[in-house]
Amino acid sequence: MNNWDMETEVLVIGYGLAGAVAAVVAHDAGSQVLMLEKGKYPGGCSILAGGGIKCVADVPGAIDYFTALSGGRVEPSLITAFAEAMSGNEAFVRRLAATDGAEIKAVYKVGDEPIAVYPFLGRESLYEVRVTKVPGFSGFPWVIASRLNGVNMFKMAMDNVEARKLPLMLSTAATRLVTNAQGEVIGAVAQSQEGERRIRARRSVILACGGFEQSPWLKHQYLQGTPFHSMAPLTHTGDGILMAQKVGAALWHMWHVHGSYGFKFPQYPIAFRHAFGGRRLAKRPMPWIVVDRLGKRYMNEYPPAPQDTSHRPMEVFDPDLPGYPRIPSYIVFDEAGRRRGPIAQPLAIADYLYRWSNDNSQEVERGWIIRRDNLTELAEVIRTTPENEGKMNPQNLEDTVARWNEAVVVGMDALGRLPGTMMPIKAPPFYAVPVWPVITNTQGGPVHNEKQQVLDPLGQPIPHLYAAGELGSFFGHLYELGGNLGECFASGRIAGEAVAAEELLP
Repeated sequence: MNNWDMETEVLVIGYGLAGAVAAVVAHDAGSQVLMLEKGKYPGGCSILAGGGIKCVADVPGAIDYFTALSGGRVEPSLITAFAEAMSGNEAFVRRLAATDGAEIKAVYKVGDEPIAVYPFLGRESLYEVRVTKVPGFSGFPWVIASRLNGVNMFKMAMDNVEARKLPLMLSTAATRLVTNAQGEVIGAVAQSQEGERRIRARRSVILACGGFEQSPWLKHQYLQGTPFHSMAPLTHTGDGILMAQKVGAALWHMWHVHGSYGFKFPQYPIAFRHAFGGRRLAKRPMPWIVVDRLGKRYMNEYPPAPQDTSHRPMEVFDPDLPGYPRIPSYIVFDEAGRRRGPIAQPLAIADYLYRWSNDNSQEVERGWIIRRDNLTELAEVIRTTPENEGKMNPQNLEDTVARWNEAVVVGMDALGRLPGTMMPIKAPPFYAVPVWPVITNTQGGPVHNEKQQVLDPLGQPIPHLYAAGELGSFFGHLYELGGNLGECFASGRIAGEAVAAEELLP
């Protein structure tokens, strides 16, 4: 009836970490698996990650911690299932590591602090594992990543997919799901250079195709601030969300992104994150402050997770303008700050690789970083740029920097910057760069239950449809660093086991 071109039992759409884990688990449970990947390289956002995989040592404590993180947006039963699944992450990672001899390290603290970022009850129950080495592997030539642990982790996952000889179709985008008269998902339609293919899935389809970081329409509809740029692969256009909606899925967490402020230049279609990744270190100075389009400071530039939540103050809308007075904002620093180290941390794949200079001099020469001998001249240049629309006030900027330098001297910032992170801005020349809300990855997507089954608006599972990874992530209010990687392992395992237990469709 459907004129299928191909047939499998389990169809996994997306070859990032969650898709790899789900495919391996479903295969090991006895199912035939086929993987599709829209990009010409696997990895998604996972391959760009730092590589700290969150795990749980104490389930009751983790339930408390995840309850606080969720902000009341996730049901208690799902929080419990998530904590229990995360408690099995280390054992599963070590099982994968046996395939290629990858070396694993468990980390419980950073200095004297627990590995979990936020000071909530149950914080000590979390830890992380890292893939520190894969024998004979030194990186992918088509990836710039923040730390080698992340690419090591994905190499380990790839080695497990390849060891099982799982069939894979790269550069093949799923475009829609196919259902039968009973509303069961029975396959998908995919598009490649060879044309359209209809693929039957006799057990289930797992959507593991990431978020909507590069979809202008979805970002405009679900995120308050605009524009949001992203460092995610250009293939992340929310396809899984749209396909799931078409067959009746409910959505959740669509507003929530793991993001910060960062840089976007016309020569590159992806954004660059600022250089302060990981968690906040109380004695690591950050050389800049952030000011709005008028030249006024308004945020703590260095929150507990420097690549998370600091985009939120940027999204304020002023109806008297009307518009967003904080988009773009500007980081401002001095010569000592320029020499301290690179201000950006590009993460990129394939055709968009860029290596930032260690002293930022190359980017000054490119014109990406504005340089002037004094703050008045700096403000005047900012004022003439199209994105500023003439709003920068030189006196505001001078007063803001003067107040900042006074705060550095006394070691007390009205906006909450810790003393050990503060640096004065007084050694000319002075520098500024526009910064925008930047998405590392989105968290929203189809609602799922404890089995990773996709749910409709009435809370009923859509038969034979599952989601894993960041597509409809557990994280609905605050994001825990390394949490999406931990979620990829946890949700991928749950989905892989569940689909293998499904009865074969006729």
